[in-house]
Amino acid sequence: MTGWWRTNAVALVALGVLAPTLVGVVAWNESSSSASGRPIHVASDDSVTYAGATIGPATAEYRDDPLAPQDTRVVSVRLRVDPGIPAIECREPQLREIGGAERTWAAASYELDRGWDAENPTSCVAEATESYTMVVDYIVPEGASGIFAIELTSAESWPDFVSAVVEP
Repeated sequence: MTGWWRTNAVALVALGVLAPTLVGVVAWNESSSSASGRPIHVASDDSVTYAGATIGPATAEYRDDPLAPQDTRVVSVRLRVDPGIPAIECREPQLREIGGAERTWAAASYELDRGWDAENPTSCVAEATESYTMVVDYIVPEGASGIFAIELTSAESWPDFVSAVVEP
């Protein structure tokens, strides 16, 4: 081996090991994040037992709101929850476009200046003992239309999540 090869031998071996490892890790991360979770599909007029609670039925409607940005509209989703014992804990559900670009939207209650409503919360109520209806608003582009799914996730039942179909 010449002087250059001998001087850089450790670095070249490290590069030979780390480069394929990096490619493998990136590929694994991409494939695992694209298939993270297992949806439990629920028709709009149906319900399902999830994390000890009964989730559904779900409905949605387009609603005018003066606080919504121009060229958007508000999709207001109502999701019935019978909390079970102990009560289900969950994050605010997200809205997913079924078909097309399959875009997702986070709840926009804060952006639309919604105050807390104990009778119609925007996420699961950990202390709940009686059934309640979650009312969650989403700001979607004016061109978003068709069928959506409201996706509800609870840490105790991960990787499963509820995907309830709604059509405004």
